[in-house]
Amino acid sequence: MASTEKRGHEQSVSAEFRRVDRTVQIQNATERLRSDILGYVSTRLEEFSSEIKQTTDLAHADDILRQPVMSALDLAAINKIETESSVENVDTTKKNRSSAFPTKTFRMRSSILTELLEVSHIRSIRQIFIAVIIIVFLQVAISDLFEYGTIDFRFDVIRWNFSNLSACFQLWLCLFLSTCIIVYNAFHFWAYRRLSFISTVSTVEIPTKSTSLIVFDWFWLVAYCCYIALFLYFPVYYILEENYPIVTRVFILMEQVRFLMKSHAFVRENTPRAILYGQIYSKEVTTETILNNKLDDSFNSQKAFAVPHTPCPEFSKYLYFLYAPTLIYRDSYPRTSSVRWKYVLSQLAQFVAAALFGYYLFYRFCLPVFRHFKSEHVTVKKFVLSILNCTLPGALLLFCAFYGFLHCWLNAFAEMLRFADRQFYSDWWTATSWSSYYRTWNIVVHDWLYTYVYRDCHKLLGVKYRLVSMYTVIFLSACVHEYILALAFGYFYPILFLQFAILGFISMLILPQRTQNNIFNVFIWTSLFVGLGMQMCLYSIEWYARQNCPRAVNGPLDYFVPRSFFCRDGNDTMTINTESSSIHSHVDV
Repeated sequence: MASTEKRGHEQSVSAEFRRVDRTVQIQNATERLRSDILGYVSTRLEEFSSEIKQTTDLAHADDILRQPVMSALDLAAINKIETESSVENVDTTKKNRSSAFPTKTFRMRSSILTELLEVSHIRSIRQIFIAVIIIVFLQVAISDLFEYGTIDFRFDVIRWNFSNLSACFQLWLCLFLSTCIIVYNAFHFWAYRRLSFISTVSTVEIPTKSTSLIVFDWFWLVAYCCYIALFLYFPVYYILEENYPIVTRVFILMEQVRFLMKSHAFVRENTPRAILYGQIYSKEVTTETILNNKLDDSFNSQKAFAVPHTPCPEFSKYLYFLYAPTLIYRDSYPRTSSVRWKYVLSQLAQFVAAALFGYYLFYRFCLPVFRHFKSEHVTVKKFVLSILNCTLPGALLLFCAFYGFLHCWLNAFAEMLRFADRQFYSDWWTATSWSSYYRTWNIVVHDWLYTYVYRDCHKLLGVKYRLVSMYTVIFLSACVHEYILALAFGYFYPILFLQFAILGFISMLILPQRTQNNIFNVFIWTSLFVGLGMQMCLYSIEWYARQNCPRAVNGPLDYFVPRSFFCRDGNDTMTINTESSSIHSHVDV
């Protein structure tokens, strides 16, 4: 067997060398052919020029050419002008290149894990990881069976979190219909109605009509902002009033944020299109000018639409965009030829398996440690040990969330919609800086932040305030994450915000942006695991402090004051239980 594998390895290596040699031979032959052609052309040109000289009297022509047509001062002035113009052209080109932003290009490509899992070695690593998960589950289950005669694994938390599934679906349907109907119809009305204000641009009533158009546009901008405010308010009021469980709260809040991002992408991409169509409609610009790229940058940036034929796209395109696994609006996307339903079922089954394993980790390694908060004194030693004990479950939950949602769930929906661009993430596991990690962890969200936040801030503030634009992206992302967690848990405890918006930004400034040193990759992984453990520990402590400890303050201020800081027992000490005996106790939701 070993000799067979060795011969196979030698054959593959020899085949690789033969392929390299064949490539080198092709390149050498191409180079020889190019040199021969150039030599032949140069020879023929020399022969042709010699024949011209022999048949033509060039002495008189040489005398004419030697005579100066203009003075040396004129030549110097012309050379100076040409030099200055060339320098200005170079500066303008550099400025345009520096001010240009790359746009999102959709093309047919698979996810990185899909490509990596085609390799048998990577597939073996996944199978080893699954085997480790099975061993962990069996170890805990058999230990419970031998010691207590039963397996301590209940679905109480799942039943509680999905107890109001019908009400959750009704609220989601309201969010979807408002995004689907109100946003599109309002934008459609604005895009077509504004044409009536610019139909008489060539007449004497230009000032009146332009003023009416400005008022009309500003009115709809204010209406759009009011819609966003109401869209944020009513779902939050409803889930707090009905006291939704955590999972359904997270689902509604994430869908609320997703619909808002979709709506803004649609409006942001199609507003310049409607304005440009209005200018064509009023004959302020022509299609020939657009095609010849004679417009300014604000119109040249709309290359996705070229010459708009309608001020608003069809409803079918907007409806497909609402379901498509992307947050960047385009009229069309690359599509696959058919749907592989076996692949869809496989990805959905893996998503369910990842979700159940994440629940198992949380049920067995997090709930038992913190559910009896207020039973013994908290020391620095036990607090640090609690964070370290949550590090491994936090890391496994991170992998489950990444593989279950960013890979399985998004690939399943992309396959059902025949959406061909499957680059939902990049090789974030090789990141050597936090900026690289933020860019590659979730490309779907990063593309939206880069396209509609960073670029717009960069254009408004300028190149000098690039750092402000970058921090605006980080700050907005941290606020949205904390917004979901604060409303889902029912208290404001900004651990994630501090780690994300402050510590993460400082690390981005201190660490090198571009490096291939493996030490920095180890630092990213270590800080990521410790940060996840700290989040799980502190959020769990505060959650159970809210269940077991009395209020320190009354009124709305209690929402912002951490109750775990003031939770005291009879001896006036802060408390937390870390005894292993509570691991096998019943989960008290």
